[in-house]
Amino acid sequence: MTLKIGSSGTAVRQLQQQLKSAGYNTGGIDGQFGSRTDAAVRAYQRAKGLTVDGKVGTETMRALQRDSFDPGTRPANTNNTTNGTNTNNTTNGTGPRPNAGANRTATFDRVTNRGARNQMVEGKITVNGRTYDFRSGGHGRGSLPAGQYEIRPHLWSRNDRSMSVGGVGYSFAVSDKYDSRVGGTRRLLRIHPDGGSAGTEGCIGIVGNAAVQRQFREDMRAELARNGGRFTLNVG
Repeated sequence: MTLKIGSSGTAVRQLQQQLKSAGYNTGGIDGQFGSRTDAAVRAYQRAKGLTVDGKVGTETMRALQRDSFDPGTRPANTNNTTNGTNTNNTTNGTGPRPNAGANRTATFDRVTNRGARNQMVEGKITVNGRTYDFRSGGHGRGSLPAGQYEIRPHLWSRNDRSMSVGGVGYSFAVSDKYDSRVGGTRRLLRIHPDGGSAGTEGCIGIVGNAAVQRQFREDMRAELARNGGRFTLNVG
């Protein structure tokens, strides 16, 4: 069954719940597929690199099932971290600069335990014209190696403590890369909030409170939408 403008009922209500859970505003959970739901579907399809037609068929539904949680079955939020209380972690600068090379970079500013498995890097990542602080490494697997990575959407909402701050969680997929420090290819790399104890297992952990995390997620959404659902991040 394909859902589109004019559809209604339980299936549409479930779709709206999934979109809301994934971070898209449908204007309400009313079971009516109207213009707001259509806009949310199109934004989701654009961010995921799917056909942007506003119709929810097998392809879009499978993507939603992978990437979002049903609010009725979402686990309770156990995040009690106080990380990221500084609300001044973002730098607006001159605003978004579409397709600028420096607009998608992660730079290393400070390295501790250099060359060791618990090496941690602190730096800044810039997407959609805004710059955010991040940490990478420090938990026995080293920091993210320098290089180029392809970034794609993964989960727009999540509740696990290590990948959420103040109830705001998300993750973006980072392409694999060989790392001589661990003698193998690093897989399952992500960009996510630096929740729990400071640092990550090689992912990029965004530093900041819930407001910072929400803004970063929206900037990532805009960057992905502008670049067809994926973009290259220069790290180093």
